[in-house]
Order: sequence, then C-alpha cells, then structure tokens
Amino acid sequence: MIKNKYWNPFLEALPRDKLVKIQIKRFHETMAFAIKNCQMYREKFKGMRISPEDIRTLDDIQKVPLTDKEELRRAQECGEPFLYGKTLAADLTELCTLRQTSGTTGRPVYVPDTYKSWQWRAESYAALLYMMGFRETDRVFIPFAYNVYVAFWSGHYAAEKIGCEVIPGGGLDTKGRIEKIREVKATALLNTPTFGLHMAEVAQEMGINPAKDLTVRKMVCAGEPLPEPTRKRLEELWNADVYNQIGGTETCGWAAMCTEKRDLHVIEPYFLVEFLDPETLSTPVKPGEQGVVVITPLFFRAFPLIRFNTQDLMVLAKGDCPCGRTSLRIEKIIGRVDDLRKIRGVLFSPQSVEEVIREKFPQIVEYEVVVTRPSVMDETVLRVEMDPTIGAQECQRLGVSLQQQLRAKTNLRFELEWCKPGELPRYTLKAKRFKDLRT
Repeated sequence: MIKNKYWNPFLEALPRDKLVKIQIKRFHETMAFAIKNCQMYREKFKGMRISPEDIRTLDDIQKVPLTDKEELRRAQECGEPFLYGKTLAADLTELCTLRQTSGTTGRPVYVPDTYKSWQWRAESYAALLYMMGFRETDRVFIPFAYNVYVAFWSGHYAAEKIGCEVIPGGGLDTKGRIEKIREVKATALLNTPTFGLHMAEVAQEMGINPAKDLTVRKMVCAGEPLPEPTRKRLEELWNADVYNQIGGTETCGWAAMCTEKRDLHVIEPYFLVEFLDPETLSTPVKPGEQGVVVITPLFFRAFPLIRFNTQDLMVLAKGDCPCGRTSLRIEKIIGRVDDLRKIRGVLFSPQSVEEVIREKFPQIVEYEVVVTRPSVMDETVLRVEMDPTIGAQECQRLGVSLQQQLRAKTNLRFELEWCKPGELPRYTLKAKRFKDLRT
C-alpha cells in the first residue's frame, strides 16, 4: 500500500460540487483573460451574446463556441508576432519555451509558455505521475531525444518536481538505451507503447529478459493509443506496472490511470473537461456513453484555449474509484474521430486490430494494415511479422484464427501477407501501422 497516495490531498479528494465551483470560477477568469489579451479570442467573441460575466453554471459554458485545431492554424498564419500570430496572449519577452504539435494532420501548431504557465504544466503532470505511483525513490529513464515535442519534457520536469532522479536517453540507439537502463538500474520508464514493445524485442535479441534482468517496475505510456491488451502485454514483458496517460501539446497531459489501473482520472480542477454528443457537439453525454472530449486548460496564459475540440472519442466512466479521487474518469478511449474510416460501408477503427493482436496473438511481433481500392471494392491487407521461432504450419493455423477473430471484431475480411523478420518498420514515437492508400 502506497503511503501519501495524493499529490494534492485537498484537491484530489474534494467533493464534486466544490470542484465544479472552482472550475466555473477559473473558466470565467480564463475567458476574460483571453478576450483581453489574445487577438484571436477578442475577434471571436466580438459581437457575441455571451461574455465572461454570464458564466455562472456548467450549462452556461455550453453556450461558448468551440475552438478547433484548424482555427489555431489560421490564427497563427496571419498577423504578428512570427509563429504565434493572433494566438499569443503574452509579451514576447515573457516567453521561456516553445513546443509544437507533430504536424501529422497539417501545419504544426506552435505552443509557447511563460515561466509561470510552464510551471503549471509541470505541476499538473506531477499530479499524474504521483497518481501512477512515482515517488522520490524512483530513477526514471526517458528513452528519447525530446526535440520540440512536449510530452517527455513535461514528464521530465514533473518527475524532477516529485523528487525522482531523471535520466534522459536521447542520443543512444535502442541497444544503448537498454544497456543504460541496466547500468543505472532504472526503476521507471516514460515512453510510447510501441517503443516499450520494441525495446523488449531488442532486449530479448541481446539475451536480456526485461522481466528478470532489468529493474523497471513502473512504465507510463503516452503519445499513442494504449489498448488494454497492449498494456497487459507490456506488463508481462517488463514485469512492471504499466499505466496509460493522455494529453496533447495544446492541452498538456490531462488524465491518467491511478494505481488501481482501471479508469483514467482527469486532473481537476486544472482542466475543465467535457464529453459531448458526437453528433451535435453540444449536449453532454451520460456516464457509460461515448463522447467527444472538449478541454479548457484553466491555467494557460501565453496560449489560452477555450473549449478545445480534441476530436478524441472516449467513454465517460460510471461510479466511484476505490482510490478515493473525486475527479471525472474515462472508462475507455475509442480513438480519434478523424482516425475512423469507412471500409466497404463499415466504420473501422485501426485500434480494433491492435486489441485483437495484443490480446490473443503474442506470436505477432509487428503488423501493418493497408487499405487499397484496386477496382470497385476496398481491399484490406494485414501485413504480419511473426516470431521467427514459429514454424510455417503453426503460422498458417494462427493465420486462420487471426482472420476469424478480426472478422468478428471489425465485420471486415482481412487478407494476410507474411513478412520476413525485421521487414516491417519499428517506431519510436507515433506508430503509423494503418495506411489508407485509396484514391
């Protein structure tokens, strides 16, 4: 049993009605600040019938228009200052750091921070890590060169804030990182699910069993989806407690599992998080229902965000968590709305393939889904790289079972393509295992 399980005992166990009062007050302050200091929001709210003074309840917040990523891109492309355009709400001399989105869906969005707002990021992320069992006795290894992407910078500073010893692993190849983990006897990892699987694969090739020969006993995964079968697979490979955490460059890390490893807790009241009906984007959903997540960070100043549409589809959890935290919780992450595809009239989520493979086919080392339209009909091919110790006859048997399981899960038929060991790409950050080549 972990002593002092709350990073902030007052806020994390605060009754919901009091949490909501704080959020409404901070939303009011954030909206007023944005209108006064940010050109984008000043222009957006000009002439509207809603003002900060009108925000008294959560229902009032529903009247405030959403912000989306394309709106941020347009605002940064026009006007001064360079990079930030109309989104900046602080003097350039106040800025201390810059991060940016990956740009996978378009032009990157540049996100500046003042020293104070960056400290708030570290504080909220520290609450996430502490909730996942990180303590001052941990030696945390981060196997990446952070570059301009925010996730592992936030994790680094948050771990330091807790009192952990932090070891950056940039500049090393995968084997070098595994050797460094063994050398320093790291107890915790911050990484992506894909790279956690890849490091385990490479370690085994080196004759190292991560579960027995390494000392990692906590792992936080971020940067890409972590289906429950993948999380459990990582726990088996590393003999570690593996936790899911979600966030974004624009919003910061805003939710994570606690040590119960059931649902993901929203870090309230640092954020106001809404779960809205996917069809209307106006009506809040009930616990147990799917909703599109809309977030307002309640501490940003250089780069204010008001009701940011993440386009992430999630299920709002029911009931209470045994950990005693009173925050909203996420039962399941469905995926991004813009990741969903229609294939032969069926709505398909790439995450469903990973769920089947990681839960039922540990013999599959790597995979890739490719969708084409060679003539009239769509064709879906699953490229599979098996454990090289598996014989041809066993591969064929597993292939039949895999096709059946995928058909039951997705209502789609998959053709299988067997790949040689090492043929499929290995990813460090965001894996790109789904390729839609239809024109």
